[in-house]
Amino acid sequence: MYHELRKAYQEQGDVESLNKARALLDAQHNISLGDRERLFGFLEGSGRIILPEPKALLTPASKVPGLDGRKMSKSYGNTIFLRDDPVEIERKMRTMPTDPARVRRTDPGDPEKCPVWQFHQLYSADDTKKWVQEGCKTAGIGCIECKRPVIDAVLAEQRPILERAKEFTEDPKTVRSIVANGCEEARAVARETLDEVRLAMGLAYR
Repeated sequence: MYHELRKAYQEQGDVESLNKARALLDAQHNISLGDRERLFGFLEGSGRIILPEPKALLTPASKVPGLDGRKMSKSYGNTIFLRDDPVEIERKMRTMPTDPARVRRTDPGDPEKCPVWQFHQLYSADDTKKWVQEGCKTAGIGCIECKRPVIDAVLAEQRPILERAKEFTEDPKTVRSIVANGCEEARAVARETLDEVRLAMGLAYR
C-alpha cells in the first residue's frame, strides 16, 4: 500500500495519496523512529532523514525568574536552589524587592513592576491573582501579605524534591549505580544512531 501511494503521489501528483501514506506511517507502532523518518523522506522524495531536528519541550512557563525580576542566575545572587531548606527559601522570598513606588504600606503599587507578581503568574490561581491586582493597586494589602501565597506555593513544590534528595544523599551507592546504568543505556542509543549515520553516508568499518 505504501509503495502504491508513493507512486501515485510522485508520478501523478495525487496529494490525497500523500496524506494517506503519511497517515499509514503514523499508524505504525512497530517500526523505529529512524525507519519512520526514512520512509517519510523516501515518500516525499526528499531523501533519508537520519537525524530529525529536535523540538523544544516546554512547560507553560519556560523559565522561572530570579528573585529580583532578572533571569535567575547564581552570579546575580537571585536564586532559589532546589535543595535550599524551607527556612532559607522563606528568608529569600520575604526579602524580595517589590514595586519601588510602594515606599509605605499605604502607597498603592503596580504589580507589573514587581518581581513578586512574576511568581504569582507561575504559581497562583486566578482568584489569588485578582486579589493581588486589586490589593496592590489600592494599597489594600502589604507586600509581605502579597508574598505569602507565593512562598507557600514554592515551599510545597520544593518539599517532595527535598525528601527525594535526602534519600539519595544517604545512599551514594545507589546514586553511583543509577549513573552507571544511565551511561550504558546512553551508549547503546548512541551506537544505534552512529550505525544509522554511517550506513546513510556509505561508511563501513571493518
